[in-house]
Amino acid sequence: MNRISQKRIGVDGIERDLNDIRNFLVGKVEGGIRGRIDVAIANLNKSDADLAEEIKNKLHDILSADVTDLSNLADYYDKNYTDRFYHLVDGHWTGTDLGKALLSAFNYDDYREDVLVDVAKFVNVKTCPYCNMHYTLYANEEIKGKRKTKNIGLTRFQFDHFFDKLHYPMLSMSFYNLIPSCAVCNQGKSAKKIALDYHPYYSDINKQFHFELTDPLGPYTASRIKDEVDISLIPESGVNEDEFENYEKAFHLKSLYSRHGDVVQEVFDKAYEAPYYLNPSNFDFLSDRTPGYLKRLWLGNYTTPEEQEKRPMAKFMQDIWDQAMGEKSKGLIIK
Repeated sequence: MNRISQKRIGVDGIERDLNDIRNFLVGKVEGGIRGRIDVAIANLNKSDADLAEEIKNKLHDILSADVTDLSNLADYYDKNYTDRFYHLVDGHWTGTDLGKALLSAFNYDDYREDVLVDVAKFVNVKTCPYCNMHYTLYANEEIKGKRKTKNIGLTRFQFDHFFDKLHYPMLSMSFYNLIPSCAVCNQGKSAKKIALDYHPYYSDINKQFHFELTDPLGPYTASRIKDEVDISLIPESGVNEDEFENYEKAFHLKSLYSRHGDVVQEVFDKAYEAPYYLNPSNFDFLSDRTPGYLKRLWLGNYTTPEEQEKRPMAKFMQDIWDQAMGEKSKGLIIK
């Protein structure tokens, strides 16, 4: 849920700048896309061919556009070419001839099997930046004595298109429109539009809200928490509440996180015992007794906002820990 940092350490351990990764992608795909647009133009009516030609002439800028420029491009096509890429057929939205031709020319499905595998390795986002609940990993398998990345079935890389492919086929291979995400968020968001403040290359989503247990005394009642729990997502001061509501509804975070009552219970129990377990003098047998490491060892997850992308549910556990420690400091937790 952190903003995806400008400098990335790839799966291979090499540091790369996001602009270098973007340029790698553009260099791999621009020529092929340009050639396929030329083929499409020959088979389109004049009006569609003219628009396809315009897109081809802007291709490099489209593929290279930063987040703000992508948003401006989406607004431009919405304003000037409404319904040119998609239409309603038998109650379902589907691509027009032009939209289908452009999707084919930009060739996302095939690129996902090769060049986008390398892009995902270079960017190396370990957990979904939308939900922080699931890993975004790939699987290596040995095939005929060689290590090869498999991109099949449940191991398939998932990229959410922040501006979806149906409405904006010309943005389907733009680097900053490709968000490494989990399958749940990719499918849940689908073609829904969310505000730019929830674009993982644009801002820190984790700063927009925090999790709270609605009944902070619940973990210390006779019944305890076993499974489902009432969790609230609280927008931070100054956050547009309508935009936040659209984000939460797109990814169903309240419903998903409400199923982790056992995690909430454990975090509250650990907060109660924190004074002992966070005291370095009690752990002489450890090679690393720094407060940060002890807290991570005790909590069972990373403990700073900067590290949230390293492990699923880090933000959730951090927020619930802060709430539990706050209740403890007020003397409200009685065990």
